[in-house]
Amino acid sequence: MTDPLPAQLSAFIQTHGIRVDPEFSLHASGVHSVVNCVFSAQARFDVVVLPLLKRLNDRLPDVPELTFQAFVDDVDSMGTEAYAEDVVRNRQRLSRRLKVEVARDVAAFFVRHGVQTVGDFRRLDDEAAEQMVLVELVQEVRGIGPTLAHYLLWLLGREDHVKVDSLLTRLFARVGDWQPRMGNDADRARITAAIRGVATDLGTTPARLDNALWQFESRPKERK
Repeated sequence: MTDPLPAQLSAFIQTHGIRVDPEFSLHASGVHSVVNCVFSAQARFDVVVLPLLKRLNDRLPDVPELTFQAFVDDVDSMGTEAYAEDVVRNRQRLSRRLKVEVARDVAAFFVRHGVQTVGDFRRLDDEAAEQMVLVELVQEVRGIGPTLAHYLLWLLGREDHVKVDSLLTRLFARVGDWQPRMGNDADRARITAAIRGVATDLGTTPARLDNALWQFESRPKERK
C-alpha cells in the first residue's frame, strides 16, 4: 500500500506557499557545522546560534581549511568553562554537559577517525560516513543522539538526510491523519521518506526542504 504522507505533504506545501530558501548554504568548515549542530539543540537558531557562530567566526574563521584539531586545541587552551563564558558566551547543556564540551568532543572524535576538515569527510563514501556519524559518534559522544546525528550529516554535505526534531514533528502532526511521536524510529523514518520523495519532485534536496519546513514552522505568526 502506498503511503499517502508524501502526497499530503506536497499538498500542505502548496497550500501554505512554502518555498526552499534560494540563499540556503552550508558552512564552509566542519567546525562551524559541528557547533551549529550542537548549539541548535533545544535553542532558538536566530537568537542563540547565529550570534554564537558570528562570535566564533571572529576567533576561528569559517573556512574549508579550518581543522577539527584547531578547535579542540582552542577549547583546551582555555578549558570548557572559560570557553563557554568568554568565547561562545553560552552555558547551555546537553545530557547535563556544557554544549561546548559536547562540540569539543565531537571534533575530537573526528580527529581520532582521521577526519580533519569538511573536505576529508566529504571524500568518505556514504556508507562509511553514515556508519561514522549515525552509529559510532552516537555511541561515543554523550549528548549526540540520532536527531542531531542526522542534522550533522546534512550540515557536513550529506543533503539526503533530514533532522526530525520537535519542530518538524509538530508540523507533521498537521500533515495527514496521524500523530507522529518524537524520537520514534518508525515515525522518523516515515517523515524522512516523505520529505525525500517530495524533495525529488520539487527538484531540491531533502536537507533544503527540511530547512524550508523548519523555517515555516519556526515562525508561527507568519503562517496563514
